[in-house]
Amino acid sequence: MDAGADEPPGQDHPLREQAEADLARVIAEIVRITGLPTRWRGTVAVRDFDFAHSGQKHPTCLISLREDTLLSWERRWTTMIHEGLHSVSAVFSSRRLDTTHHRWEEGIAEQLQRLLRDEMLHALRVKLDEVEVRGLDARHRYNEHIRSLEVYRVAARSPPRDFYLELLRFPPTERSRLLVTALRTPAERHEEER
Repeated sequence: MDAGADEPPGQDHPLREQAEADLARVIAEIVRITGLPTRWRGTVAVRDFDFAHSGQKHPTCLISLREDTLLSWERRWTTMIHEGLHSVSAVFSSRRLDTTHHRWEEGIAEQLQRLLRDEMLHALRVKLDEVEVRGLDARHRYNEHIRSLEVYRVAARSPPRDFYLELLRFPPTERSRLLVTALRTPAERHEEER
C-alpha cells in the first residue's frame, strides 16, 4: 500500500510549505480579531488548475488552495483570509450545509474578508495592488450572497463588522433566527421582547 495514499492531494507541491506558513499567519490574525478558535490543523493541499475553487475548507478542516491562486499575490491573500474565516465559523460541520445556509456561510466569509482585510494585511505587513483587489471583489462569485445579507443588515441597522462577526459566531439555526429578526419592524421587535 502506498504510504502517501491516505494523504490529501497536493502535499508534495513546492508551494505547499510557504502556503501553510502564510495561512498560519492569516489564521492567527483571524483568531486574534474574532476571538474564535480555529479548527484548521495546519495542513494545506495545493490543487491543480482543474480544481473547481480558488480555495476550499473541507469538513476535516483541511484547506485546499489552487496553484494559480497561490501564484497571484492578491488572490492568494484574499482567498486565504476567506478560507481562514471558515475555519473559525460556528457553521463548521462534517456534513454539507443546505443551499441557503451554504450561501449565507459564503457571503459572511467573503464580506468579512473584505471588512477585515486592510487591518489584517497591515498587521501581516502585506501590500496588495488595490486596483487588482477591487477588481477581484467586483467579479466575485459570492457578490449576490453578500447583497442578500446586506438587506438583513440594513434592516437591522447594524454596523457591517458587528453584523457579520455576530453571524460568524452562530450556527445555522441561530443565524436564521437572527436574520428573520432583523427584518421585523422596531415595533414588532419591541412586542416580541415583552
